[in-house]
Amino acid sequence: MRYIKRAVHIDFHTLPDIPDFGANFDAKVFAQTLKDAKVEFINAFAKCNLGYAYYPTEVGVTHPHLDFDMFGQTVEECHKLGIGVTAYFNLGLDHEMARKHREWTIVNKEGQVIYGDRTEHFFRNMCLNSGYGDYMLDMIKEVLDRYPVEGVFLDCINMHPYPCYGNECNEDMVERGMDPLNDEQVLAFSRLQTLEYCRKVKELVGDDKFLYLNGLLFGESQGLSTHAEIECLPGLWGYDFFPAQVAYARNLGIQVFYMTGRFQASWGDFGGLKTKASLENDCWDAISNAVTTSVGDHMHPRDGLDQAVYRMVGEVYTELEKYEPWTDHAKAVAEIGVLVPVSGVISNYHNAAVRLLGELKYTYNLIDERMDLTPYQVIILPDELTVSPVLKAKLEQHLAAGKGIISSGYGGLNPEKTAFAVEAWNLDYDGEDPWNASYFTMLEPTSGDIPDMPHAVYKQGILMQLREGASMVADYIQPYFNRHWDGFHGYFYTPPEKSTGRPALARSGNVFQFSFKIFSAYHQYAMVTHKNMVKYCLEQLLASPLIKCENISSSSRITVTQKEHMRIIHIKATQPEKRGNYNVVEDWQALSDGVVYLRSGEDGKEGNANGGKEDTGVKAVYLAPSKEPLAYEHVNGYMRIALPKVEGYAMVVVE
Repeated sequence: MRYIKRAVHIDFHTLPDIPDFGANFDAKVFAQTLKDAKVEFINAFAKCNLGYAYYPTEVGVTHPHLDFDMFGQTVEECHKLGIGVTAYFNLGLDHEMARKHREWTIVNKEGQVIYGDRTEHFFRNMCLNSGYGDYMLDMIKEVLDRYPVEGVFLDCINMHPYPCYGNECNEDMVERGMDPLNDEQVLAFSRLQTLEYCRKVKELVGDDKFLYLNGLLFGESQGLSTHAEIECLPGLWGYDFFPAQVAYARNLGIQVFYMTGRFQASWGDFGGLKTKASLENDCWDAISNAVTTSVGDHMHPRDGLDQAVYRMVGEVYTELEKYEPWTDHAKAVAEIGVLVPVSGVISNYHNAAVRLLGELKYTYNLIDERMDLTPYQVIILPDELTVSPVLKAKLEQHLAAGKGIISSGYGGLNPEKTAFAVEAWNLDYDGEDPWNASYFTMLEPTSGDIPDMPHAVYKQGILMQLREGASMVADYIQPYFNRHWDGFHGYFYTPPEKSTGRPALARSGNVFQFSFKIFSAYHQYAMVTHKNMVKYCLEQLLASPLIKCENISSSSRITVTQKEHMRIIHIKATQPEKRGNYNVVEDWQALSDGVVYLRSGEDGKEGNANGGKEDTGVKAVYLAPSKEPLAYEHVNGYMRIALPKVEGYAMVVVE
């Protein structure tokens, strides 16, 4: 299969009451517009969420005002220009079939087939465990038989928010020994039959074409989806969503790309166009994290693609193309592994861990217990990440190799949450923390990073006590009383009273354990003291991190990727700003006098090849794509590289 890059995802959900539908559409112009914008791959409309087909279907319902083969012409003209096409079908939504076949829709717990905001999308949803499932298989087969598409994109697989309580599903549940009155079992059945259906789709599509199943969790899609498209409109999802998702997805052994959008508000936002700086920011995020890009659009039903949109896309993709000698097939470099469940569910505390590490300029991946832990110097078990027997054995090996672990809250406990899973913790678990307004004081010096005072915990977790061999790094301070109402007073003012004699942060060898949920707290309150506590732990465990920097703000991001004999340092200085309800990137941030340090000897040699000094095997250090040489020097085991002025983004290559 081809390597997907510079893609566009074209939504085309078109209501029936548009009589001049397709009047100005020209497939040649459509394809040339994409080609001029440097687009190499598209997800294109075969069937939309209204249920209409955009080709003369014998299975489904063609849009009532379509009198030519729009999809077929799109495929043909795109292929003439070397643009790959996957066929888009909305699987979870089909309002035309829902209207004509109420028995094909999901029945919610209240017995409704229509619910919620009827001017939105998801006010009725389709049940794959009905005749609709066979209908869609026939429609997918029809397109695959007729058109030489590169693959299939199935959208809105909605089993998680919308399990079905309909009669057919209830009967099937009973046959399988499941209880249709048990909500957890209803959801489990929905997952089971949806995955069974997706396996049928996979068999139909085959192994030689792309298949993406949008709506499945990472853990559910393995072996089914051929790649991952991380859908994220940052103004809506927020700028913490993509970095955590990609830090996990890029370790699954499949191609990953960032599906952002040109929209200001959300999908279907015809009149919304984000700034060029905003689109650049998202594309830089992608290449900085060793993945490629896709831009979401929504085509006008009469006029086709908007030329203004594709002028901007073309400007960004033209610049992105120049970096491809260093970005195509590159891999992320990471020293810290943050653990997620094997389901691949990424929570807010993972988002916070990624943000925190990014602000501190550490390199990281999100991993699960099935993956190899040996590349990582430090493993983080955040807040709720308990330790299975499989993970226990790997953590013991990790510690035996002299490497470090940071865990927080319930992280580090066994799955039953009755004790710490690994003896090396040297801690007793004493149950859930009963305080709701507690504090800590740091007992170790932090060079002023953590002031000498009680600091709020904000997100309580567990109580723990030291065993022999463990030490207290931060003292747990209880308040005079919990926040509560006693019938006379609302106890909002809860000052710290005294030490509990328990650790808020404990250390045993190379293990640091926080009693509280420090990453959840950082997600909600962003207290720098919490970040600096994690920084303190990392400084003890990772004395010589891969990257260090000077004069680079916490809002900037530095990542490292590698390709063949090159290490590529990405410096991104754009800064999202919350304006009212939306996060916006309007312009670049200029970064002056910045310095990055890359640990020397990454190719197995030490020293410096600059100016006839010690030979490290480094042939060149330069800015990409211009290849402008950059001066560097060797300082205490690092290559010190002074950066030129960075306007938004810079790529430094060590070759």
